[in-house]
Amino acid sequence: MLNVEELTISFDTFEGKLNVLENVSFSINEGEILSIVGESGSGKSVSAYSILRLLDKNSKVESGKIKFYDEDLLKITSKEIRKYRGKKIGMVFQEPMTALNPTMKVGKQLLNVIMQNMDLPKKEAYTIMLNTLKDVHFDNPESIAQKYPHELSGGMRQRIVISLAMSSKPKLLIADEPTTALDVTIQAEILNLMKELVNKHNTSILLITHDISVVRSVSDKVCVMYGGKILERGYTDEVLKNPKHPYTKALLNALPDQVDENTRLQEIEGEVPDLRHRPEGCIFYSRCLNKKNRCSKETPPEIRISKDHIFYCFEEEM
Repeated sequence: MLNVEELTISFDTFEGKLNVLENVSFSINEGEILSIVGESGSGKSVSAYSILRLLDKNSKVESGKIKFYDEDLLKITSKEIRKYRGKKIGMVFQEPMTALNPTMKVGKQLLNVIMQNMDLPKKEAYTIMLNTLKDVHFDNPESIAQKYPHELSGGMRQRIVISLAMSSKPKLLIADEPTTALDVTIQAEILNLMKELVNKHNTSILLITHDISVVRSVSDKVCVMYGGKILERGYTDEVLKNPKHPYTKALLNALPDQVDENTRLQEIEGEVPDLRHRPEGCIFYSRCLNKKNRCSKETPPEIRISKDHIFYCFEEEM
């Protein structure tokens, strides 16, 4: 359904060109959940926003394709991409309080989206609005529709944002950190809700997250991203049970459930590299515990563990 092929994106800054993505490739089939996981600044959100061409004006696609079915979304006009936003591809933004209009009742916001995207009269759109709110587990949709965003809890606002994104029954839902700032119980509720939407509407989901435990609980496939590059990708069970890249291993070793109570959690020392001065060789070199001299100078090769499990490293040769 979605194929991102060798996508390279740069930003023009006061200090020159900044390459934020380099040769990023991934695909999503119908009814699949793909997670892109990594630390802040790794390029996850840029990858997601580029699909709907929501990046700032100083961005530039240096190379690559973003194919939604047979259409390359990078080649169509600004007017044509609007036909995809909301209608065929929905977006759940990271912070629901800023994604919603604080001066407008949530029902009216949802109603306006449905009327615009589905070209329906108000009466029909109102019925769809109530059903959409029921889909995200509101038992009293008429009452919820009369609320302003500030009158709802964080989890309720997130469900409203998901209902906005799903109101036109898109084929793909892009969710950017949908569980950020929510407590563990509400996080589980939101993730279960997203899995329900996949099963009910056969909607595919591109999930952006920094939490690898979230990946484990909901995703069919995973891409591990760092410094604007994908370091490992494949089916979730295979990658998490048999991680190959040192960065994937480090993320897993930092999870509390990976160690016993007497063992100290393993931190990943150092910081994400400054992409204004992108290093040669492996992007993870400065923080890697297994690095060799060649890693700082040469681009790691692609190593295929199986048909779908790929990583980029010299480790297999060491």
